[in-house]
Amino acid sequence: MMKTLSFILLMLVIPFLSKSQDSFKIVGDISGLGSGKLIYLIYDSGDKQITDSTIIQEGRFSFKGSIDFPVYASLFLNKNPYVARPSKSEVTDSFKFYLENSPMDMLATDSLKNIVITGSLGNKQNVELRSMFKANDVKFALLNKAFNELPETSKKDSLTLAQLRKREEDILNESYDIYLDFANIHPDSYLSVLVLSYVASQPGKVKQVKTVYDKLSSYLKKSPLGSGIPTILASHQVINVGKPAPNFELKNAGGSPVRLSDFRNQFVLLDFWASWCGPCRAENPNLVKAYGKYKGKGFQIVGVSLDFPGQRTAWLKAIETDKLSWPQISDLKGWDNAVAKIYGIRFIPANVLIDPTGKIIAVNLKGDELKTKLEELLKVN
Repeated sequence: MMKTLSFILLMLVIPFLSKSQDSFKIVGDISGLGSGKLIYLIYDSGDKQITDSTIIQEGRFSFKGSIDFPVYASLFLNKNPYVARPSKSEVTDSFKFYLENSPMDMLATDSLKNIVITGSLGNKQNVELRSMFKANDVKFALLNKAFNELPETSKKDSLTLAQLRKREEDILNESYDIYLDFANIHPDSYLSVLVLSYVASQPGKVKQVKTVYDKLSSYLKKSPLGSGIPTILASHQVINVGKPAPNFELKNAGGSPVRLSDFRNQFVLLDFWASWCGPCRAENPNLVKAYGKYKGKGFQIVGVSLDFPGQRTAWLKAIETDKLSWPQISDLKGWDNAVAKIYGIRFIPANVLIDPTGKIIAVNLKGDELKTKLEELLKVN
């Protein structure tokens, strides 16, 4: 039930901006890793996933290259998880960071996960942002602790859950204000574009986001993420219960176009998910059960995957593994997915339920909520 901001930030593909450099160079020194081990650097560039690798020599390694815009990147030790998926019990050594055109020194004594970066303005700003979140993070930790310590019967009590959700809502609202404060202080940082893109999905923050967004440099506004923020803000005027659901066209895995209008005269659940999203995969059995019960009775699901460039195989494998037999579409652009942008989706799992006339009648129904709603609409027991 509980959300964590760290998880949300890890699912977002984003970054920092550096105008002064046109290439990056990473120099690492982790003495405890010795020699002979393989280290992978993986990041997205446009519609492609870039994978580079090198062999560690006496704890040292290096990478160099150039990117158009800062991106979220990962280092993995010995194993590329996109090629060989780790088992559930397997412990992997990895490190996530923001790759920008800048020299970066990475230091640690024993493993990738303990790396400290110097020489990168973007990652320095990230440390500043995380320090601003210390008190908020404690509140989230205490909230999760309170939920986990509840007796199983209390975890199903509607009044108890309502009280916890109210606490969660208050903490989230506080976090949005922290993000806005950071962006207001750093109008030239690409990290500000990241946080504004996230907060822009909150209906109650539209005015504040627009005020801070207007202060960003024109260069940041023209970046792939920055240019999409006005679309997210505009979606709040469109994606509301009772409003017509915007039509769209996106290709399925076979390359054929799929449109929302193809499913007129049915109840349609737009399900936004991704192969890498644990909570999405955990929710899939509920969707499989609902689809099995209501398929052919006026109900359809359309899966919209927010998988990233280079993750086509993982996407298709997840469809097969989770037995998702309804239409699936994706442009493999992650959070820049065309349909997700139209519908203002900035977290997953998320869904939109549309009636046979094309109007939105509910959003983000999960588990029993979806089951109850479908029983009400389709009169099937």
